[in-house]
Amino acid sequence: MNRRIRLRVLALGMIMVFVFLVLIIRTFWIQVINYNFYMEHNVKTWARSEVLLAKRGTIYDRNHKPLALQASAYNLVVFPQEIEKLKQQVRVADGLHQLIGKPVPELTDLISRTKQRQVEVRTEGWLMDYSKLDEFRNLFGKELDYGDWLHFPDYGIGLLKSSKRYYPYNQLAAHVLGYINKEGQAVSGIEGKFDDQLQGVNGQAAFLRDNRGNPIALSSSSITPPIDGQSVTLTIDIEIQRFVDEAMNRVMKQWQPARAMAVVMDPHTMEVLAMSSKPDFNPNRYWNIPNIGALTNNTLHFGYEPGSTFKIVTLAAAIEEGVFRPDDTFVSGFIKVPGNIIHDVKRDGWGTISYQQGLEKSSNVAFVKLGLEKLGKEKLFNYIDRFGFTHPTGIELNGEAAPLIRFERPSEVATATFGQGGVRVNTIQLAAAYASIANGGKWLQTRIVKEAPTSPETSEHQVVTPATAKEVTERLEQVILKGTGKPAIIDGYRIAGKTGTAQKPAKRGYKKGNWLISFVGYAPADNPKAVVAIVVDEPDLGGDFTLGGQVAMPAFRSIMLSTLQYMGIKPDPNLLTSNAGASKTSVKNSSKVDAKNTAIVGNYVLKPVKESAKAIKDKRLQPVILGKGTKVLEQFPQQGEERYEQQPVYLLTSQEKDIPLPSLTGQSLRDALTICQLLDRKTTIIGEGYVAKQVENTAGGQRSVTLYLQSGSYRNQQQGSTSSLHSASNEGRE
Repeated sequence: MNRRIRLRVLALGMIMVFVFLVLIIRTFWIQVINYNFYMEHNVKTWARSEVLLAKRGTIYDRNHKPLALQASAYNLVVFPQEIEKLKQQVRVADGLHQLIGKPVPELTDLISRTKQRQVEVRTEGWLMDYSKLDEFRNLFGKELDYGDWLHFPDYGIGLLKSSKRYYPYNQLAAHVLGYINKEGQAVSGIEGKFDDQLQGVNGQAAFLRDNRGNPIALSSSSITPPIDGQSVTLTIDIEIQRFVDEAMNRVMKQWQPARAMAVVMDPHTMEVLAMSSKPDFNPNRYWNIPNIGALTNNTLHFGYEPGSTFKIVTLAAAIEEGVFRPDDTFVSGFIKVPGNIIHDVKRDGWGTISYQQGLEKSSNVAFVKLGLEKLGKEKLFNYIDRFGFTHPTGIELNGEAAPLIRFERPSEVATATFGQGGVRVNTIQLAAAYASIANGGKWLQTRIVKEAPTSPETSEHQVVTPATAKEVTERLEQVILKGTGKPAIIDGYRIAGKTGTAQKPAKRGYKKGNWLISFVGYAPADNPKAVVAIVVDEPDLGGDFTLGGQVAMPAFRSIMLSTLQYMGIKPDPNLLTSNAGASKTSVKNSSKVDAKNTAIVGNYVLKPVKESAKAIKDKRLQPVILGKGTKVLEQFPQQGEERYEQQPVYLLTSQEKDIPLPSLTGQSLRDALTICQLLDRKTTIIGEGYVAKQVENTAGGQRSVTLYLQSGSYRNQQQGSTSSLHSASNEGRE
């Protein structure tokens, strides 16, 4: 019996030893021999990693207003198995069609994929606006929020939280900015050019989850944080861009051209303040365009024969070389060159006229004689090169059209003197050439980026002497006052500029009835602050090319006037109404009155309101008090600025949101926009000139105002608004 017990104990012990050995061997096998295999298996089973998206950098205008930024968005998914259980296939397909516009058959196909737990609804349901959530709630009821996604349990629909690129100004500067497509790829514009700097570097989070997908507490984790993208600041001023787009929209509506381009440039820095290409697109809805051509930035991509606006090159070269003698005469009408006969726009000419008259009348014959006969091929080409027409401008955007200068035959040299035949340019090059004259004769590399992580090298060189540039400006002023540029006159400002009406080239010769209309000018001519170039391709002139002057110059006038007012460039009292034909006596008298009745604004910030208001009245200015505070927080205009008698000085005394907007009647656009910004009002501008009427909109909690402008001298507008300024002032504390 004892022996049997001992045998059993021994057997049991051996079994236990065997089991123990098996366990040790198995453990060794798992943890040592097959460690890598089982570790990979566990990682696949329990470990999770998520990409931590870097925030794309913001694109700003020159005043640090965001033009492109990241905004919240949703990606739509459907759960086919849930939808089948709920028997909501028809309701979901119809509802999603209503919300995102995807065809019902395509939605039905996605919903029917019951072997898949989750199906993405691309592309219509991808990166939807954050505001779309309310529409989903209206159709599909209340959602359940799981942190990074929303679930509509009654219909088997999910919204994954994401972010998208948002362009708050919609079409404004669309071609400059480019866009991000629904696959997250940068397409064209600044988005494409600076994609590496803007996109940043994604991070990663690695951690363990349980079988329900929840993170395991106290488990090891590793996080590589994302590096957000860097921002880019442009030279664009979005307010000037607004002026340009509104004017070019009117051109498109009235003249139905194939395309239209406009550029506003600071001549002293060659910084682009605005760039517009029509037709355009909304980068928030880039797919919603009439044709693919709307995505093209024709300001850069479209090369063309500019016509008479190119004559500035020949004129500047002739003056610099001493061969332009304005009082010398020539026979207008036509001129023979080897291989061609070149006519003036008036084919029988104006008889024998001076070269200055030839400039004012835009005589092709005059410029052929100056460029081909007096300058010669080599010198003319040298100046074309100096003005930047033989190479790209170097602007920080991709796709600039390559220039083309053909000088093989005498006829090509001859036509190049007036911008046809041997010349092809783009609008940026043309604007830069005029800016070179406006700034005193210096060509600078054109810029559209003010601040960026990496900036390209810049270059500059003297094209002509300051004396030559000054004389060219004086000659171009006469084109405005006496010649083809009269529709570009702006009361109170000296304008220099040149018109252009170019025939469109065909396979042989030129098209009949198709024209490219342009105007480039700058102002004030004695101290230029802005260059504006307008190019309109194939406007519907009804076969009458003489209507060309009504196409580009009104747009130039509108843009330039609004820009000068926005910049605070006041009209010269000596010029008010004189350009329109008023008598010299009335101009002289009005200038005397204006010179006497001005005052310099003092500094009132942090001073008592009553004391400041009294000081302003003592200067015969009108205090307008905004808010109910006792001290001045901000003022406009700033200390040192000059104001006319009874012109307002605005004093902001508190920061509450319901401060009423004072009457802006009679104020310049710049003053009105500043006050609207000060009081946080969104502004819509209609017309040009000074404020004639304002209409506020407070519906639905909005804080916006529409300003209706009309042209006319400041003094006339100001006199009509004095009483309203008094009443606005009396509403505040004093």
